[in-house]
Amino acid sequence: MKIDIGIYDTTLIPAMIFILWIIGQAGMQKRFLPIVALVLGIVLGLIFIGATPEGAIAGVLLAAAAVGFHSGPKNVLQALKQTDNTQ
Repeated sequence: MKIDIGIYDTTLIPAMIFILWIIGQAGMQKRFLPIVALVLGIVLGLIFIGATPEGAIAGVLLAAAAVGFHSGPKNVLQALKQTDNTQ
């Protein structure tokens, strides 16, 4: 099984981050956003990459990247704030 995510397909990641931000601003609890990202990623993967199992798997990977790009910097900032408070 070969999953081919091209450079143009990776532009789905910032689009997903933006859509998730809009959904979060609309009032959805933040703890549900990763689930929304997963569903959105699978749908977008099936539409843009291909209506195949590979498209669905690519969608899961795109969703993981979108959630990681959001939570990674947030966690780093929280850690920096905690170290500033302890000093």
